[in-house]
Amino acid sequence: MMLGNLAKEHIWLNEDTLWSGKPGNYNDPEVYSHLQKVRELIFQKRFKEGDEIINQHMVGVWNESYMPMADLEFTIPELNDGLEFYERTLDLGNAVSQVLAEKNGRHYSCRGFCSYPDQVFLVRLACEEGFKEGIQISLSSQLHHWTETGEDQIWLTGWCPTRVEPDYYPSEKPIRYDTYDDTPAIKYAVGLQIRTDGTVKASEEGITVSDCSAAEILLTSANSFISFDQEPKAEFKHKAKERLRKAVMFSYDELSERHTEDHKQLFERVEIDLGHTENEELYMEERMKGLYEGEEDPELLCTAFQFGRYLMIAGSRAGSQALNLQGIWNDSIRPRWSSNYTVNINLQMNYWAAETGNLSECTEPLWKFIEETARAGEETAKINYHCRGWAAHHNIDLWRHTTAVGSRKKDTDVLPWSFWLMSGGWFCQHIWEHYAFTGDQSYLRDYAYQLMKSCALFYLDFLAEHDGKLVTCPSSSPENLFVYDGECHGMYYSCTMDNQILRELFSNYLRAEEALGYPDAVSAEEVRQALRRIPDDQIGKNGQIQEWYEDFEENDPEHRHLSMLYGLYPGNEITPDASPQLAAAARIALERRGNKSTPWSRAWKIGIYARLGDGEQAAEQLRQFLQLTESNEISYDNGGVFSNLFCARPLQIDGACGFTAGMAEMLVQSHTEEIQYLPAIPSKWKNGYVRGLRIRGNQEIEIEWKDGNIVKAEKRP
Repeated sequence: MMLGNLAKEHIWLNEDTLWSGKPGNYNDPEVYSHLQKVRELIFQKRFKEGDEIINQHMVGVWNESYMPMADLEFTIPELNDGLEFYERTLDLGNAVSQVLAEKNGRHYSCRGFCSYPDQVFLVRLACEEGFKEGIQISLSSQLHHWTETGEDQIWLTGWCPTRVEPDYYPSEKPIRYDTYDDTPAIKYAVGLQIRTDGTVKASEEGITVSDCSAAEILLTSANSFISFDQEPKAEFKHKAKERLRKAVMFSYDELSERHTEDHKQLFERVEIDLGHTENEELYMEERMKGLYEGEEDPELLCTAFQFGRYLMIAGSRAGSQALNLQGIWNDSIRPRWSSNYTVNINLQMNYWAAETGNLSECTEPLWKFIEETARAGEETAKINYHCRGWAAHHNIDLWRHTTAVGSRKKDTDVLPWSFWLMSGGWFCQHIWEHYAFTGDQSYLRDYAYQLMKSCALFYLDFLAEHDGKLVTCPSSSPENLFVYDGECHGMYYSCTMDNQILRELFSNYLRAEEALGYPDAVSAEEVRQALRRIPDDQIGKNGQIQEWYEDFEENDPEHRHLSMLYGLYPGNEITPDASPQLAAAARIALERRGNKSTPWSRAWKIGIYARLGDGEQAAEQLRQFLQLTESNEISYDNGGVFSNLFCARPLQIDGACGFTAGMAEMLVQSHTEEIQYLPAIPSKWKNGYVRGLRIRGNQEIEIEWKDGNIVKAEKRP
């Protein structure tokens, strides 16, 4: 990530397979030995006793953390005392970061990009009149490392901690290393080379470039990671040097052209225009403040829409890892929530816009992530629960940690967020949706079917008989608590979200069986019988869809998670036409949540209001989403976004991607049998067009409207 300070620039360097830790299996047969007792306690409403057993006997260890790889810094001393002009931009269409500056009649520029085709990061510094005092360049890391400086190159070799405790867990020694020779953790190399029309001088501190009008920094890296289940012993130094050697064979213009062509073939698939105002000439901070205060700025909404697509292109490509909490950007050894894969909403939201946003190829890392999680989760299902299939909980890392995280200490309460077993079912929604959008039979047959079947088998075995129903137990509604007998608790049975996910999974699995000619009719019948016994959604005393199977009082009525509305969005079980009573109850539940929101929660609300056909409220959520903030302190209420559109408090990308998905739902919906064009646009969007959004059935659409009336609505393969 380029921060844009030309006088003293600090660029975060990250690589998505650079994590602390090592391969490991934390499954524990003790979990199963306590399961039946916990169920009995929950059914008897002896919640405190059940919670204590789960906290002290049924959780494992904390997962590992995503690491900062290195820090690239350069200094231009002549710019230290202020500038006469400064402009920083991110060109979404070309995927180029640029800073322009002027001082004392000199014109400075810095352009940077990461090239997927050439696996190189390139920065070009230029001053038409020449750099008066030169440029100083250095490479360092927060991790253990050493550097070697040559004539025009700097090489950094480092290694990751063997263990990093999460930032929210107090520890006397939260970061632990082995020596370089003995470490089982990941090792890595980062190298850069300078190209310039000036002179280059190397020293222990780095490289100084003098008497130049331009300097280019080409940087590559590689590490020893092989796979989640193999020791990280891949050769990496030669690989990094080969990447750099190949990159320097091309000129800046050649590398730039290859990078831009690669980006554009994905980014330019979707066009959107909602109109224009004079605010487009203002800087982002002014535009965001104006929008929040009620000014119209439809082009800013379109920019934010495309930014979500940009993040996916930048961070999720074939061969990469899936996008984590912070995407791929991190500057801390103990980032917030370990910058891990939080799979009770955040990872999934990162990919909500992939299919509608015409970026289906960018989901390849997600499919690999799910497949590897399923492989690891087979042992969790078998050892921890004596079940067939595969299981995962709410936190996963590079090593595909599938057990419930925690410390088993009496003073550490990890309920109700840690012990949540529905992530596998939610993953299967993404798997099925990819098939629904693409119609790819080979994908369904060779990949999706077995994962969905195996996931369904786990839940079939895990479900418990209770009052004539099949229920999940223990069950939590992600991160929220209910009040019973004056005390707060997290674990119950058959929370509403569980039931919605199970009905969806079982139904989609049966559709997959039908599409493939019933390759396993026995399992299909088993699932069909179980589906009939999953509890229905319950409507509470306030007319709302209940969050829990019983109409408990919420500890936090305005909680950020909208878990009981999963069946409305991102699921499609509830619709205003087919289930009007539940849709009305969903609206009441949503309104009872109030208006406090993290960015990702507000993005979820955009999609929910769109599914309810309420364009005015959806647009209001768009406006409030873009509330400007400058703080990176954690907030669970009103996080806001930074002026660069990253979601705030702290930095996360889920909301930006969810914003794109929700806005797409306002423009077109295809989750029912009928395609709906402009199902939820507000009255203020009088004129506009959108081209390239995809709908289920392997088609893309083009819509144009004037004075609120559709003048063109076409679909094509």
